[in-house]
Amino acid sequence: MAKKAMDFEAIGVLRELEHIKRLLLLALLRSGASQAEVAKALGVSQPSISRMFPGGAGKAAKALPKRR
Repeated sequence: MAKKAMDFEAIGVLRELEHIKRLLLLALLRSGASQAEVAKALGVSQPSISRMFPGGAGKAAKALPKRR
């Protein structure tokens, strides 16, 4: 039973890390970095960046509220 609880906890951590990666991606795009630069910074391919946001990563970055 303890192993299952650890598995669920690990899955939760992985999901949280994925969300953090997406936020970092959006922040980098918002600051003017290209998808290729973001891909290199995250250690993934440029098509992987595009797949993370099927509607368009640039569009998602622009939809974020502006900083005050």
